[in-house]
Amino acid sequence: MTPVTHPSRAAAWSRRTVVAALAAALAVIGLLAPTPGRADEPDDPLKPKIDPRAVEVRFGDNSVLKLTLRDEKVEIVTPYGKLLVPVADIHKIEFATRLSEADEKRIPKLIGDLGNSDFAARDAATAELLKLAEKAYPALLKALESKDQEVVRRATDLVEKIRDAVPKEALEVRPDDVIYTEKSKFTGRISVASLKANSPHFGEVQVKLADVRTMRSLAHAEADREVVNAPPAPASLQPLQNQVGKVFHFTVTGAVNGAVWGTDIYTLDSHLGTAAVHAGVLKSGQTGVVKIKILLSPPNFVGSMRNGVSTADFGAFPGAYQILTK
Repeated sequence: MTPVTHPSRAAAWSRRTVVAALAAALAVIGLLAPTPGRADEPDDPLKPKIDPRAVEVRFGDNSVLKLTLRDEKVEIVTPYGKLLVPVADIHKIEFATRLSEADEKRIPKLIGDLGNSDFAARDAATAELLKLAEKAYPALLKALESKDQEVVRRATDLVEKIRDAVPKEALEVRPDDVIYTEKSKFTGRISVASLKANSPHFGEVQVKLADVRTMRSLAHAEADREVVNAPPAPASLQPLQNQVGKVFHFTVTGAVNGAVWGTDIYTLDSHLGTAAVHAGVLKSGQTGVVKIKILLSPPNFVGSMRNGVSTADFGAFPGAYQILTK
């Protein structure tokens, strides 16, 4: 990847002065509307409160069910020990790929039967594995390395059929559970096989983690909606100069051809798409939501080379931003 070439310091300062003046003029005549993506809107006291344990569960077959968890906390075993995360603080959980106890025993036997000497047993195992689809997919991938050519032949055929029938994201093997709260992300393994919940239609239910892909909080949905509906990034963040301390979400496409000054903390007129690649939150050409915080300018900005993007040094500048990763 070719490093970015930046304009000279003098040219940059001239350009920045013009942009700053234009932003100030727009603010004076009232054309600078409030920027979408604000994360600090006050609570509406008249708005009905949602139970902090109310969640939307998405299952492996893409069906969705709204439930209220009965557990107060979720225990997750991380590389640094066990953590008890209050359910009321959880925004989202991405669940690891799991098999039920029955499927853990059943699938290896079916894989073995792909090479059974009995033709009927081979066909029956093939049909059962096709029905299991994404549940059997990881085991079928391993079966491709079998020394039994019949097993390899049938596994190859099954892998192709499952790939044609099942969405790509459903075939991704997720090794860990990931719990997201407002300010943290915990990666590890949830220690229970199911969560207790109440359903408005079915009463008390057990949510088996082997059947679930994601779970999101309905109580925090408003804040999460801000991320989903993040507006496109403006050409320059200089109009936000007076919003120090405020957090914004913008939809950004990673790039490597924009001018950027600084490392970790960037000048307000640094190209956000290029800064996002430099910071490692996006790849070139990848579109995603970037979370930024407006800061007071440091005494100077230090450039560096990261992820194929070269940023430049600069002295004091009226305003800065930081790309947040949580």
